[in-house]
Amino acid sequence: MKITRPYLITEKNLSIAWARAFLHVHMETDDALIVALRDFDSDIPLQDAEISTALDEKLTSLDVPRIDHTALTIVPYERWLRQGKVSIEELSDWYLKHFLPRLKARCLKNRHGTYFERFISYSGIKQKDGKWEVNTVNQIAYVINFWKNAQKSERRPRRSALQLSCFDPAKDDNGAALAGFPCLQQVSFTYHEAGSLELSAYYPTQYLLERAYGNYLGLCQLGHMVAHSLGVKLTRFTCFVAQPELGKSPGRDFVEKIRALADRHPMSEIE
Repeated sequence: MKITRPYLITEKNLSIAWARAFLHVHMETDDALIVALRDFDSDIPLQDAEISTALDEKLTSLDVPRIDHTALTIVPYERWLRQGKVSIEELSDWYLKHFLPRLKARCLKNRHGTYFERFISYSGIKQKDGKWEVNTVNQIAYVINFWKNAQKSERRPRRSALQLSCFDPAKDDNGAALAGFPCLQQVSFTYHEAGSLELSAYYPTQYLLERAYGNYLGLCQLGHMVAHSLGVKLTRFTCFVAQPELGKSPGRDFVEKIRALADRHPMSEIE
């Protein structure tokens, strides 16, 4: 019996990491995929404009959301920057009252919600005074406050508490043969050296052509937002995909163009 192993891609540049992941999955492999971004000096990993532009053009031709539209479902990053990096509470209030209704009206695919909605307004059942009641939690605010409270006590926060859930069995286990949301199951945060933050994400499945680049970008943007709120720096990003899939057919010309652009960059040497 042949034993396969997860395929690991480690890069500094987000675009190069996506290109290598895309080309690997294009070979029709069914191995699990791990994409790790390391050793980037900026708030989020750098990108290659030629690769992202080529992908956006292909996505537009396929009539699927562009990179920034996919990233927007994870976090309204540009709004956060324009508003002067406001608190998560202020951003959440604007999103739920003003922006989310527009997103749902604009696209039927958002009718079940968005990832950012699950992050800031996750509803579940909680027992209180012997009774079960619906409880809504801003998970990002909880993680930030939990971390800060630990700092006040001069201790490190418990890692198992630094998680954001996306999949909700009560809502999402509905028997549908196909469901476009949520593909992302879980996000977790951790720390290594002082002043650092790592974000990890887990996907049971992920489309490399239509979604992966926007997923990576949105998750790194989310990591920067949380890191800024904590007064630390995002230093690592890791994405685990149990079953990567190519998605729509990209066409030979596009594959060769991405291969040529990726080949201009040597493999990163990261310890």
